Amino acid sequence: MKQTWLLLCFISFIFPVSAQQGYPTPTNMQNVLFYIQHNRGHNTYIYSINKSDNGTLDSNSPINVYRQLFDDGGKIKPLTAIQRKFAYGISTESIDSDSYEASIVSLPTQKFILHVKPKNGSYVETTVNQVKMHVQRIFIQQKEGTSGLTTKVDYILFYGKVGQKAVVERLEITD
Repeated sequence: MKQTWLLLCFISFIFPVSAQQGYPTPTNMQNVLFYIQHNRGHNTYIYSINKSDNGTLDSNSPINVYRQLFDDGGKIKPLTAIQRKFAYGISTESIDSDSYEASIVSLPTQKFILHVKPKNGSYVETTVNQVKMHVQRIFIQQKEGTSGLTTKVDYILFYGKVGQKAVVERLEITD
């Protein structure tokens, strides 16, 4: 019984990671809250704390979203209008002076909470499968045979931490 449980734990840990083998990490992780990758290429969508020129948080737009095109030499570019409106754009609403509720436009029911901590580093929390975690990265498994504005998703993997423990939660997407 113990061996079976250990084997299941090992498989559940390795399986999600193998889906991302060879995926790069953003080159500049300063101020990065989390990033998103998917199974159709290595381009990465990066969500970072948005600071004004004087280093203070831009309270009107606390999260900046951009992309790193690893499939094109690692160039950094803003989201396209279509990406911002239909896929990776983010909306935020102030909760208090140090917290914001956020949602990504393509999955508005999944709420994220931005905690602004100037000295200890800001972070984003979300709850998946009743597990509240500090999100570090997200991997989207898109359905085969779908693309563009008709892209469908099989599942989303949320990688993060609960305390000091690394966790991975799988969110199944149903049509």
